[in-house]
Amino acid sequence: MDIYEKADSFRHATGQEVARYANSFIGIRHFGSKGRGVIALRNIRAGTSIERCPVLIIPAEDRQRTDPTIVFTYVFMWEHGTTEQDLYNGAGRAGIALGLSSLLNHSYSPNAVFIRHIDALELELKTCRDVACGEEILIDYQMKLWFDPAGC
Repeated sequence: MDIYEKADSFRHATGQEVARYANSFIGIRHFGSKGRGVIALRNIRAGTSIERCPVLIIPAEDRQRTDPTIVFTYVFMWEHGTTEQDLYNGAGRAGIALGLSSLLNHSYSPNAVFIRHIDALELELKTCRDVACGEEILIDYQMKLWFDPAGC
């Protein structure tokens, strides 16, 4: 099976339908009106690297065309010395994680963090606390949100 090929979906121990991919730590689940999110397929210890995926770069000169689209909601800032908040400046490169990390939902109390490996063109997802099997993997977007998190 190709690393990016979707395997069949299955019923997780929680009774929810979960799409399973080549990553044995995480899968994708639908969360109703909240949409898709990433779920732990097993208990995961704090400090575990659960995904390291390649990043597709959106060049700075293309940001003017892509930022007004849905793509903006899936990108990470991809310049040294920047934060996610800098995405709103519309300058510099952005990156789309070509793994499950692009589907992570936000929390101000996340159980995972993302690490941008700028020069390697890779995004790493690591747990920052123990995560239980069936728990949603959440990150802090580290920027002013374009949606009301209370409505999720």
